[in-house]
Amino acid sequence: MNGRRLIALLGAISVFALLPGCQTDDQSDTAGESSTQTVLDAATQTGALQVGTPPIDAPPTEISMPPPFPNDTEVPSPTPRVDVTEIDVIDHDGFTRITYRFDGSGSVFWKTEYVSEAIRADDSTVVDVGSRSILQVDLMGVQSDSSLNSVSHEGENITRIDSAARNSAILQSFVGTVDIRPAYTVSTSDSPSQLTIDIPKADS
Repeated sequence: MNGRRLIALLGAISVFALLPGCQTDDQSDTAGESSTQTVLDAATQTGALQVGTPPIDAPPTEISMPPPFPNDTEVPSPTPRVDVTEIDVIDHDGFTRITYRFDGSGSVFWKTEYVSEAIRADDSTVVDVGSRSILQVDLMGVQSDSSLNSVSHEGENITRIDSAARNSAILQSFVGTVDIRPAYTVSTSDSPSQLTIDIPKADS
């Protein structure tokens, strides 16, 4: 069951436009180009972010993903050229912001969805994040230092974040929320290269 969640990342993403500013609702509070989208409580969202300079032989405007693989089949992926350098959590007035920061050169594909259990895809370990809901975040095409794996982050509107490397190309995080499936906002920025998730303030 857990393998299907990550495999679905390939099936859900077919073509992504990578030109700066191609997505809607550009933000002005971050340097460089950025985009923002508000996600309804049960919605699964996917996207892509170009980090650094794309390779010369890569298509200039889009990347095509292969069709979904059969269940329980290892997902092949290119050698990642993007490092996840930091997972930062800061409480702001009315929301908690989770920021993934990247370095290197390559394409990062991301997926966010609410799940009923926090099950690590690499070893099927069930993680207790002590929350009312669990937001799963998958980053494909990245590598991360072991110091980011299985690190807990606490905030006013979240209970914990547990992150672990799926393999050499996927980082998986489980975000425990204080509220039941709160609507959240996903933002990406090219400069600096980062993906941001805002969790709104929990209802009293």
